[in-house]
Amino acid sequence: KTTALKTKTDYSVLKDWRIWALSLAYAVCFGMEITFDNVAALHFVQEYKLSQSSAGFWAGMFGFMNIFARALGGIFADKVGKKFGLRGKGILLAAVLLLEGFGLLMFAKSGSFGMAIASMISFALFLKMANGATYAITPFINEKNGGLVAGIVGAGGNLGGMMFGFLFKSKNITYLDAFSYIGYIAIAVSLIVLVTRFTKTAEVTEVQPAPALA
Repeated sequence: KTTALKTKTDYSVLKDWRIWALSLAYAVCFGMEITFDNVAALHFVQEYKLSQSSAGFWAGMFGFMNIFARALGGIFADKVGKKFGLRGKGILLAAVLLLEGFGLLMFAKSGSFGMAIASMISFALFLKMANGATYAITPFINEKNGGLVAGIVGAGGNLGGMMFGFLFKSKNITYLDAFSYIGYIAIAVSLIVLVTRFTKTAEVTEVQPAPALA
C-alpha cells in the first residue's frame, strides 16, 4: 500500500533575512510605482499648472514604461546571474535602487517642467527595472517554499505603497518633500540590499536507509 507524501510549508524560512531585504526592495520600487500612479497627475497640475488632460498624459508615460522597463530589469539580472550568480543579481538590484533614489531626489528638486519629466523618466526606468530584478532573485531564495517567499516579497510592494501614500496625505509636508523622503529611503534600502549575501542555500540531500535483507 503506497502512502502519498505530504509536504508542509516550512515557516522557519521567514528567519532568512534575504526575504525581508527583497521585501524592502519591492516596497521602494513597486510600492513607489503604486503611489506615483496615484499622485503624479495631481502633482503636475498643482506644481506646473498643467491641464488635467496634459497632466494625465505625462503621468501615463510613467505607466507606459512598464511595457519594457520591468522586463529589462529581469533580462539584465539573468545575464548578470549567468556570470556572477545570485550575488551579482543582488548587486544589480542594489544599483538600480540607488539610481531610483537619486532620480527621485532630482525629480523633487526639479526647477522646471522639462527637468521634472526628464528625471521622472530616469527614476521610472530604474524603479521598474528594480521590479524585474527583485523577482529575478526571489524564486531562488528557497525553491521548496517558493510560494511563501514570493508572497512575502510581493506583500512588501503593497505595504510600501500604503505607507508612502500616507506621506502624500500629510498636511505637514509638501509633495516635493514626500518625493525627497522616498528618494532617501530608496538609497538606504539599496545599501541594505548591497550588504545582503544573496547566495543560493545548499539543499540537504536526505540519505535513504538501505532496504533490509530478507
